[in-house]
Amino acid sequence: MLEKKTETSSLWIAFSMATVWFSTHCGGGFATGNQEVNFYVKYGWLSAVLPFIAMFFVGWLCRNAMVLAKDHQVHDYKSFSTILYHPYEKFFSLIFELCVIATMFIAISSSIAGAGALLLNTLGIPYFVGISVLGAVLLGLTIFGAELIIRVLRYKAYFLIVTLILLAYLGLEAGAAKWQNFIATKETFGTDPWEAVLKAALYVGFQSINIVALISVSHKVTTTKECNYFGLFGFLLNGGFLAIMCIMLLGFAPEVLKETLPVYYATNQLGLPWLKIVYSVILFVALIGTALSFTYTSVARFEKVLERTGMFESVRVRRMIVSILTIVLCTGASVFGLTALVVKGYGTVGYIGLIFIVLPLLTVGTYKINKNAALRKAQGIVE
Repeated sequence: MLEKKTETSSLWIAFSMATVWFSTHCGGGFATGNQEVNFYVKYGWLSAVLPFIAMFFVGWLCRNAMVLAKDHQVHDYKSFSTILYHPYEKFFSLIFELCVIATMFIAISSSIAGAGALLLNTLGIPYFVGISVLGAVLLGLTIFGAELIIRVLRYKAYFLIVTLILLAYLGLEAGAAKWQNFIATKETFGTDPWEAVLKAALYVGFQSINIVALISVSHKVTTTKECNYFGLFGFLLNGGFLAIMCIMLLGFAPEVLKETLPVYYATNQLGLPWLKIVYSVILFVALIGTALSFTYTSVARFEKVLERTGMFESVRVRRMIVSILTIVLCTGASVFGLTALVVKGYGTVGYIGLIFIVLPLLTVGTYKINKNAALRKAQGIVE
């Protein structure tokens, strides 16, 4: 029997999960502006429209993933893929697993790379010292479980929202003449509009992997209504901020297109030293948030593998081992640099995600959700 919840508590659970999604989305690529520039801003005025369309589809598939996880009580991506792809899970689950591992690897690596570059640029801290600090923080946080992860990511989202609103307001005002002209004239830097649509689709493809981070902390979601609220809140939060940041950066184009840390570049152009400091702090928090979310996803998946071996009885020891291995591997990959990881890494994963995650979740996932809902209705179960 489902636990009775008030409307307020259901809304709070949905909003908390939406902030986890936003915190996962707003990581190395997003908070630095690297993703916005390479997937949207370089296509001119279309960057004011395509982010909303892309995040609508991401919100839909994240909502479907949450409903399936709730219906079947699965909170790790291996179990989830078995439910989604059944009865063909042997083949498709393997592809899903490889796609998830690749994305986790890229997401954590790009966060570590971004943190190292940020600490080097702002404080002069040597790159390897910076990534070591981030690694230690991640290790400390991931061994304590889902409750701490949700709390950390929720507070991170609050700080990000306040800071990004302030930065976006100042940036939009400073670059108003440019971004308004781009939109009015429909300028696209001479690129093919269909290439911009393809890039937006690829953005949906690699953002679909965020479902694994959400599933791993979805224990308190118990009704479809909460999943629906989550999808709505998540779309407004992620789509709104993605579009606003794209438009803001468009006001500093074309110069900003060449930058590794575009938002940091924009703060420098505003001539407000205090804002640069605030943004640097929040950016570091954002980088930690995404790395933390995906590191814990790795822990949630692979600690069970260690448990089955019977070698380690302590949950915290198992989590520590998986966390250390994940962080060490991703730190090694971070030497390739942030832009290479975002453009080449996410672009490649985007194609795989579109075919093997987005399409199945929006088609087969919707069918299974409706089938489960009909069964519950026949049994007289009301959520």
